[in-house]
This record gives sequence, structure tokens and C-alpha cells, in this order.
Amino acid sequence: MTIDMTQPKDKRILQAAEEVFSRHGYEKATLDEIIALADVGKGTVYKYFGNKEQLFYKLVADKNAPFVERLEQAVTGDFSFEEKLKRYFKEMVLFYMANSTLWQIICFEMVGASNGCRVAKVDGEFVVASRYNSLQLTEAFKERILRYHHLLHAEFDILHQLIQQAMRDGLLKTNTMPEICTKFVFFGVAMSIFNPNADEPNDMSAEQAAEVIVDHFLRGNGAEIK
Repeated sequence: MTIDMTQPKDKRILQAAEEVFSRHGYEKATLDEIIALADVGKGTVYKYFGNKEQLFYKLVADKNAPFVERLEQAVTGDFSFEEKLKRYFKEMVLFYMANSTLWQIICFEMVGASNGCRVAKVDGEFVVASRYNSLQLTEAFKERILRYHHLLHAEFDILHQLIQQAMRDGLLKTNTMPEICTKFVFFGVAMSIFNPNADEPNDMSAEQAAEVIVDHFLRGNGAEIK
């Protein structure tokens, strides 16, 4: 990646950070490499962002906010439930394809899955819990996990609410469990993008992918019985 050196320093740092985090992941990325690529001083990075984790969060939060707005717009308006699903997944596919590595870092490094943690809802609030009795979690670590979880949940919740409304409108089976159903399709799509197969068509548009996703979600994979 070529950094546009005419940009303000904070923008250069963010652009360099995206390149370095995408190349190495979070843990192996270094501020020194980001600083060298952005051609700024170490003090400049600390002035604008504080530390590596805050820099990464700023990078992904700035991408997440307009994405969530587009998801909300996709499901708003006089469209059928099926059309709203297609519009939602078109936006999701476009975004996750463009930001695959950064969102893999969120899912696999930042929300604790690789650190023996999970996020659960207790009395309406999200909490971080250890999967193992011997694992001790600091409050700072729990806070870090939760703020990345909230980024993903903002995307997830739009789909969850859409599915809940479809349940109320009688558009899905009465035994549908909205949260499990939403997790199944949301994270299924995300994992498919993160782990593409060599035999999958690579020229499929986001709109075509959304149509396939929604068709499978609403109608399953069974052949039509005559």
C-alpha cells in the first residue's frame, strides 16, 4: 500500500495501521512498523491514539459506524421481508469482503475466542466469562473484549430485530428461535467470507451472493418435492 503523504498525520497513521494490521494481525503488528510506514514520530501516534489497541479500535470503529448506518437503511422502507434480507446481506457481503482481515482480527483476536473467553447476556447485560475455571480475567481485558463485541453486535442486532419482526408478522415458522436463527445465518455468512473454498465462484456479485444466502435461509437446500 502506498500512503498518501499529503494527508493529515492522523489519517496517514490510520492508513498505515490498516496495512500493517491486515498484514500481520493484531498481536504481531507493531507500532514501529506503522510509524515507519506513515512517516511520523512515535510521539505523534501516542498524541492521536494513545496506544496500539486504541489505534486499532479507532480504525475499525470508524469503518463500523457507516457500515451499520447502511445496514439500517437497507432494512428500512416499504420492502418485503425477503427484499430487506437481500438488501441487508448485499451490504454485509460487500463490507466483509472489503474488510475481511480486519474483521477476522475482531472475531478471532479481539473478542476473546482465542483467549478462552466468551460473551454472554446476563439479566439483559453482556458480560465476559471464562471458558476455563483456571483463567483469571482482568477488568481491563473484559472491557476490551466487550467494546469489540459491541461493534459486531450492532451489525448483528439489525438482522436479529428484522427476524423478530418477521416472526411477529407470521412470516417464519412458529418454532423459530430468533437469536439462534440470527447467529446461524450471520456468523455462517461471515465465516464463509473468512474461509473461501477454491471451488466457489469468485466472480459472484454481492447481490447474487445475497440472493443465494436468502434463498437458502428461507427455503433450505431440499429439492422441490413434486
